[in-house]
Amino acid sequence: MKINVFLLVFIALLLILMVQLCKNGTEYFTNQEENKKNDEVEVVKRPFVNLYDNLGNRLNVILVSKPFSGDDQYKQCLKYKNEKKYIILGIASYLEFPNLVSNPFENFEENYKKYKYKQLCEGWIHCFRKPENYFPANMPLLFASESDWADCNAMKPDKSIKKEYDFIYICLKVDDKKKKCDDWATFNKNWSLAKKCLHVFCNKYKLKGLLVGRKDCELPQGCNDLMETTNMVPYEELKKMYNKCKFIFLPNEKDASPRVLTEALATDLPALINKNILGGWKYINSETGEFFTDEKDVEPALDLMLQKLKDNKYKARDYFIKNYSVANSGRRLKKFLYDNYGSRINIDFKNVDYISPEFARKNFKTCYAVLDDNSSN
Repeated sequence: MKINVFLLVFIALLLILMVQLCKNGTEYFTNQEENKKNDEVEVVKRPFVNLYDNLGNRLNVILVSKPFSGDDQYKQCLKYKNEKKYIILGIASYLEFPNLVSNPFENFEENYKKYKYKQLCEGWIHCFRKPENYFPANMPLLFASESDWADCNAMKPDKSIKKEYDFIYICLKVDDKKKKCDDWATFNKNWSLAKKCLHVFCNKYKLKGLLVGRKDCELPQGCNDLMETTNMVPYEELKKMYNKCKFIFLPNEKDASPRVLTEALATDLPALINKNILGGWKYINSETGEFFTDEKDVEPALDLMLQKLKDNKYKARDYFIKNYSVANSGRRLKKFLYDNYGSRINIDFKNVDYISPEFARKNFKTCYAVLDDNSSN
């Protein structure tokens, strides 16, 4: 009887071992297969953008994010397209692209005639209020921006950092080494309107501001003693700067994917933002900020913002993590891709949780709300 019991225990242990070996073997071959698929997809650089799943595998989908700099990039796009294994989509991340951009520091008229971006791409990820003004009828479209993927684990409030400024405004120069303050970026970030509004902030409201990217640029009268200016700063330093401020100011109009906006929201800063901004308007509601259009109506918008800040009425981070960031945005992108191109995608639908543009965001962890004790996790 004892022998039979020992025999049964031995057989049971042997079966458990065999099951585990089979499982490990299956996982090994699965990983090998996924690695093989990953190696087959080329790593690209702007204007092209890779897509990654939640495990860091590259999908055979390549995004076109801005106009080509010349024939070499155009030929590269045709190569991807003609290889059949790639799905070529567009993403609106650069001014009015794929429509002709209006920045006076650039002239893309001949470029657009030559390369015909709307015909090159099979579908588009876009940020526009009226997509019918940008894309052909029946074109597969996803309403999303690269800024949707701001990582709310990396960008978060730090209660140990003291609030030193009322607001932050980010308007980088094209070249920090030059003192030139009138360039491509000043148009894109609407420096002309910003100066008019800053005059109001400084002279009527006496607000203290942090101006990133405008070092050595002339400030409106009355602002020199109230505003600190810097050149472009390292990313880790910028994260600290967000935490030193109470709200972010965005007079930007020709901005399709304002990452600084979603980084600020994730850090729990509400936004005072130009209502006419190309992209990013979708993030703004009663919980996240206020709209204005010019220096004339910025005052009532600012009055409301200052009162709501005093009454702690904004819930910017809470709104952002419930609706955007890596997982929520990535699952919407997954649905769009597999609904429209599923049979051609190199990774099985069942093996994907979420998808991210530009770089891998592996094993994304749930973000916590501002008042949660676990917010430091």
